[in-house]
Amino acid sequence: MDYARYVVQAGDTIYKIAKAYSVEMTEIIQLNHLKHPDRIYAGQILLLPVLGTHEPQPQEIPEPNFTYAIWLYEAYAGTDSELTAITTYLYQAVLLDRPEFDALFRPIAYDEIRHLEKLALALRHLGVDPRYGSLSSGHWVDWRSRFINYTSELCALIDTNIEDEAKAHRLYLDLAHKIPIPEIQAILTEMAADEERHYYLFCQAKQQYCSECAPCSAPPACAPQPIYIPIDDSSQPVLPRPHEGGKG
Repeated sequence: MDYARYVVQAGDTIYKIAKAYSVEMTEIIQLNHLKHPDRIYAGQILLLPVLGTHEPQPQEIPEPNFTYAIWLYEAYAGTDSELTAITTYLYQAVLLDRPEFDALFRPIAYDEIRHLEKLALALRHLGVDPRYGSLSSGHWVDWRSRFINYTSELCALIDTNIEDEAKAHRLYLDLAHKIPIPEIQAILTEMAADEERHYYLFCQAKQQYCSECAPCSAPPACAPQPIYIPIDDSSQPVLPRPHEGGKG
């Protein structure tokens, strides 16, 4: 028995899905550990027991695109994501309320808005809905405002921004290394270059505005330089497919 991933559509019920795929409702409920099968929602991923000859339907996300989409959703609108960065930097610009900080944070926030659009296009290229959120254990989690960094102390928030930009730089280069789709790789490498530039802008800001960093002779002395080391896929553990791990 093979399994297919099905993306729940608006108006779906377990009964409708079971009837459309000629499977038993109890099989879907048990396979996906559904405690409340009457409460499925649009965007939720369900595993369906199907024959090996089953061909994917338009609602399904075939491999490897499903895995790529999970990675991109997290960068798009997960906890540490472009959507989080946009809202955080705009919040910081308004909070600090000084022209020099507005000139620093707003252009970076606008870069992140462009990144959000590029990731949305990449998700559409994979055939999924670029809604704001990410997938966790087969369940859709909407983006939440609590993801925003509400730190108000200047040097502390700059330190966090430096760390986040270095992390984003490495993430996008890693994703470009792991997703063998030229159109998406081009988007990710361009975004990685932007994140590296943001990293140095925040380092310069720390050097200028934070006394403990005043003696620094160059921005990298203020924080670890975002050095990229490609991941050797052969040394990484292989993520189990949902039917292998027993979870949806």
